[in-house]
Amino acid sequence: MAALRLRAHAKVNLGLSVLARRGDGFHEVETAMVRIDLHDVVTLEPTDGAVTLVRKGIEVPDGAANLAVRAAEAYLRAARASGGVRIGLDKRIPVAAGLGGGSSDAAAVLRGLASLMPAGVQTEPLARGLGSDVPFFLADVPAALARGRGERLEPVAVPPLRMLLIDPGVPVTAAEAYAALQSFTPRLRLEKILGRLERGEEPGLINGLQPGVVRAHPEIRAALDALRAAGLRGVLMSGSGSTCFALVDGDDQEARAADRIRREHPAWRLVVARTL
Repeated sequence: MAALRLRAHAKVNLGLSVLARRGDGFHEVETAMVRIDLHDVVTLEPTDGAVTLVRKGIEVPDGAANLAVRAAEAYLRAARASGGVRIGLDKRIPVAAGLGGGSSDAAAVLRGLASLMPAGVQTEPLARGLGSDVPFFLADVPAALARGRGERLEPVAVPPLRMLLIDPGVPVTAAEAYAALQSFTPRLRLEKILGRLERGEEPGLINGLQPGVVRAHPEIRAALDALRAAGLRGVLMSGSGSTCFALVDGDDQEARAADRIRREHPAWRLVVARTL
C-alpha cells in the first residue's frame, strides 16, 4: 500500500478566555482558533509491525511521549488492526509553543489512518481523548470558536490575515500555563473582534493565560514588546505560549517589522504566516 502524505497546519488563537475551573480539573474556555500556513508534514505507511516514528527537523519526543504515536496506537486499537504504521514526521512547528503542532500531527494521523485503514472507527472520541486542541484539527476547518475544554466547535468565518510570529525559544506546556493563571477572564466577544478585523482596526485581543506566563518568562514579555515597538496591531501570545504574534498590513510593514526584529533579536525564530 502506498504511503500517504499530509500537511498538519499550526494554529493561532485570536483570543482566549478562561472562564472557570471545571469539576474534572480542566478549565472552561472560549477561544477562536485559526489555522495558518505554517505546517508539519506527516507521512503514513502501513506495516506488519508496531507503530514507529521517523523524525526530521525540529526535535520531538519519541514513543508514547509523542502525540502522533499515541493517535496511531489509539486508532489501531479501535480498528482492531493486526499491523502497524510507520509515521514520518517532518517537524517545522515549534514544540510547546502555543501553536498546536502536536495536536495537529495527531489529527493528521487519525485522518490518514481512517483513509488508509477504513474500519468504521469514530475518530472524534479518539481526538477528544488525546487532547483539547485535537478535535479542532480533526474537523479540518479554517477557523472555529471552541468552547468547553476546546472540544465544542462552531466554525466561523475570519477575514484573510497575515501575521508575524515570534518564537522566543522558551517552551511552555499547557499545564504550566494553566498553573500560572492569574485570574478568570470575561467571555470572548468574537463578533466584535471579527468586525474590527474586517475594518482593519485594532482587534483588542485578550489571552487569559498571558499574564501568568509572561510573569514567569521575561523573554515572552520581550517578544510582545518587540511586536508593539514595530508598530503592529493585534499583539498577543498564542494559546498557552510561548509564540507571540501580531497582524501586519501589507508588504512594506511586514518587511520593516521583520527586519527590525531580526536585527534586534537575532536568536529568535521569526515566521511570516497567513491564515488558510
